[in-house]
Amino acid sequence: LKSLPSSIGLLNQLREVDMSECENLTHLPESFGDLKSLKKLTIGGSSGTGNKVLTSLPNTLPSSLEYLNLDKCKVLEKLPESIGDLGCLTELHMRECKAITELPSSIGNCTRLVTASFSKCVSLTNLPDSIGNWCDIEDIILTKCKRLEEVPESIGKCSSIALLDLRGCKRLSSLPDFFGELKNLRILDLSDCKNLLAVPDSIGNLTRLQQFHTKNCPG
Repeated sequence: LKSLPSSIGLLNQLREVDMSECENLTHLPESFGDLKSLKKLTIGGSSGTGNKVLTSLPNTLPSSLEYLNLDKCKVLEKLPESIGDLGCLTELHMRECKAITELPSSIGNCTRLVTASFSKCVSLTNLPDSIGNWCDIEDIILTKCKRLEEVPESIGKCSSIALLDLRGCKRLSSLPDFFGELKNLRILDLSDCKNLLAVPDSIGNLTRLQQFHTKNCPG
C-alpha cells in the first residue's frame, strides 16, 4: 500500500486506522483531517521494519485523536504545527523516528498527554519549552536520544511525571535545577548518560522517587 484515496475523509464514523508495517506508504491525503471521529491512528510499526518512505504528515490531523503511534517512521522529518490542535491526545509514540530533529512548540498545547515516547529519535537535539504545559504527563521516554543536549527547565512544571527515562542520552551533560519540582517522580533513569557531570542538589526534593539509575555515567 503506497497511498490512500482522498475520499477516505468522507468516512465520518471511522474511529481507528492501523497502517502498521505498511512500509511503502508514501503519503496520507489532506482529507485525513476530516475524520472527525478518529480516535486512534497507527503508522509505521513496532515489530517489523516500519516505514522508510513517509517524510511528512497531513498539515491537519483529526482533532479527535487520542492515540497517535508513529513508531519506526524512520524518515519522517517533522510533525505538523497543527499537532497542537490535538487537545484530546493522551498518547504519542515516536520510537525510532530517526529524522526528527526538533518538535514544534505547538506540541505544548497537547495538555492531556499522559505518555510521550521519543526513544531512539537519534537526531532530536532538544525539547521545546512548551512541554511545561503538559500538566497530565506521567511518562516521558527519551531513551537513546543520542543528540539530545539538554532538558528544558520548564519540565519542572510537569508535576504529574512518574517516569523520566533518559538512558543513553550521550550528549546530556546536566539537568535543570527545577528538576526538584517533579514531586511525583517515581523512576529516573540516567544510565549511559556518559557526559553527565552532575545531578542538581534539588534531587533531594524528589521524596517519592523509588528507582534511580546512573549505571555507566563516567562523566
